[in-house]
Amino acid sequence: MMNLDDIVRNIKEFARQNKVPVIHDNTASLLEILIKASGTATILEIGTAIGYSAIIMTRALPEEGRLDTIEVNPDMVDTAWKNIREAGMGNKIRILEGDAGDILPSLTGQYDMIFLDAAKSRYVEFLPQCIRLVRKNGLIAADNVLYKGLTMGSEHVRHKQRTAVTRLREFLRVLEKEPQLKTVLIPIEDGVTISVKE
Repeated sequence: MMNLDDIVRNIKEFARQNKVPVIHDNTASLLEILIKASGTATILEIGTAIGYSAIIMTRALPEEGRLDTIEVNPDMVDTAWKNIREAGMGNKIRILEGDAGDILPSLTGQYDMIFLDAAKSRYVEFLPQCIRLVRKNGLIAADNVLYKGLTMGSEHVRHKQRTAVTRLREFLRVLEKEPQLKTVLIPIEDGVTISVKE
């Protein structure tokens, strides 16, 4: 029987071999620290992929902790479920299959933390629902906001990346001006914003 560390390593290796983007090691450590330090017990993740970050975050939760995660790709959902069950977390993680734009408005209640790691071009679209769904003093973390350095750079952006870069720049501007949030951008790996709802 493999232990959880071995399972996590195997999932990460599968991601590397199959070119599935998953969170970087320092980002994973940052999330685990935030979860433990803030006493987070409920998390909403937008963008499951193969379940790697859901498993990382869930292992930092207290015994009664729960994580909901949204994924639109049915193949990813199948792989994520396999990985989550293998990690022994099937009773703590719930996958909500479908488009986050449809699912988010239907959710009720509030989460201690929200992790945004879906299509980069849609972060700004999802933000109002994230603010609605996170509790007061709760956290919203968004990954890959530097987008290979292109978000902050002035160099020409290739056509296929232009929409994501333009929308991420808009997302960062909106975050900075949002009166309900206090935000910091942490320039580790591909960039992470951490916001607290005031």
